[in-house]
Amino acid sequence: MIRPRPRPVTYAIVALATAAALGLAGCSGGTDTAPGAGAADSADKQDDAAAFRAQPDLAGTTALTIEAEFTPVEESDAARLLAPGVDLRITQVAQTDTLSAEVLQDLGGELDQADDEATVESVQAAEGQVFWVAEYSSDDPQWEPRGELPDSTASLALSGNEIADVFDTAEGTMHRGTVVASLPADADPQTGVLQVETDGEFQALSLLDGSRVASDVEHIYDSAGAEVQVDSAEEFEETFEGWTGDQQRLAGSVSGGFVTPWLSSRDGGDGWAGPGQVYLAVAVDWAEISATTDDETGIYVELADGTTVRQHDPPVYLSSPFEDDPVFLIPAETEQVTVVLEPQVTVGAGSTAETHTWDSPAAELTISAT
Repeated sequence: MIRPRPRPVTYAIVALATAAALGLAGCSGGTDTAPGAGAADSADKQDDAAAFRAQPDLAGTTALTIEAEFTPVEESDAARLLAPGVDLRITQVAQTDTLSAEVLQDLGGELDQADDEATVESVQAAEGQVFWVAEYSSDDPQWEPRGELPDSTASLALSGNEIADVFDTAEGTMHRGTVVASLPADADPQTGVLQVETDGEFQALSLLDGSRVASDVEHIYDSAGAEVQVDSAEEFEETFEGWTGDQQRLAGSVSGGFVTPWLSSRDGGDGWAGPGQVYLAVAVDWAEISATTDDETGIYVELADGTTVRQHDPPVYLSSPFEDDPVFLIPAETEQVTVVLEPQVTVGAGSTAETHTWDSPAAELTISAT
């Protein structure tokens, strides 16, 4: 999905009775005022005010209250949009034929009326359209790891055209508001959407019923929010002779982990995991050793079918291989894995270097949906 460039929109309001009023004025050839003419003029002004209509496809955000009969949107995974820092829902929707003039102007509309015309208090939707109103709420789903988040930009789009920006997570992750769009009463749910772009991928919720109608990363909803539990973890501890003849200790075990559909490069990921995949990060408590010894301990994950998965982005340093959590790309439907450590150190350098290896401790992890 290609993000279109926002287009500036200025809306004017048209008076349906203006042409008729001008025609009547042009036919008057005398200067006398007939009895009751003042009352008739007043009534005409009231009719003109009542006949104001918005231009088609009026849309925008408003902070003002809209008087309408709202219908709550039932909470479900199908009516939810997820991304790092975004848990967006449309909480309730409404359909109305009119908006107050104040709301219309808050949306960016203009009341194009003469000074001698009656004050416009309400505006009707364009011919054949109604105003769709949607209230939304977004919070941080708090995916692991906490910290760096990509920017997510939410915008209002009609028929594939981006109309207005709604919010940006660069300004915070808690957002509440109301969006309005003038559309046909029988419009399809995809016609008017609240669209979110995160790290180059787009998703959208319908303004009409709150359902998720588009997602470039639909696969994330199979694993988002899953938790990792350590069922068992073997402890490892061994000593060996260091380069200076002192006794050094190598020890540790798997202590935890998490899964996530998005991971930054700083944390060992490449942004969004691919279709059918999820990142598994494993926490290892591991003792650091002398700088004269290279800790070459490895780690891999074994799936239930025996498949071995190596680290997605192995570290380049040797003094502390588990300073950052090792990361693996595993199938999103994975429910259990075995994490295997491969303890190995090399003491010294060159032809006199000595390598030590030991049996591999393992840990059993369960991945379950919340």
